[in-house]
Amino acid sequence: MECPIRADAGETETEQRDHSGRAYEGRLEPATCVFRRREVKIPMVCLPFAAVGLAGFTTACSGQGPADGTLTGHLYGVGGPTTATAPGSPRPWPGTLTVTGPGVHLDVPVAAGGAYSVRVPPGRYTVAGHSPLYDSGTALCRAAGIATVTSGHTTKADVLCQMS
Repeated sequence: MECPIRADAGETETEQRDHSGRAYEGRLEPATCVFRRREVKIPMVCLPFAAVGLAGFTTACSGQGPADGTLTGHLYGVGGPTTATAPGSPRPWPGTLTVTGPGVHLDVPVAAGGAYSVRVPPGRYTVAGHSPLYDSGTALCRAAGIATVTSGHTTKADVLCQMS
């Protein structure tokens, strides 16, 4: 085995990877051509700050915290002329809904069955949308009011495209 650095070069800081591909730093001792991990010591006073930082990082990266709630409902076409193909009762429609609340702005696709469901942090949300079946997708459809989502619960907010 040949050492990648000259024997007279002294110790060299370098990066290695373990069997799982994670990088760590250490030093290569040229006399033995052996890689030794560098000891890293973190003062005890820094641990609470590291824990708080990691907890926030974990929650932010997980996408959904344990305190989220669910906002669910349907996109419906309502009203309009009553015919055999378009009765006066609500009809599920496809489209796109926009959910807006504290730090949240989501565009949610809605399939032909009209149903949607999305997990969001607790808060007050407006839900509005569009359907290609309502004024060629240009008119705005709205929920009846503000939807209040609470931690661990499901809140229903149907969005209505009101036909004249």
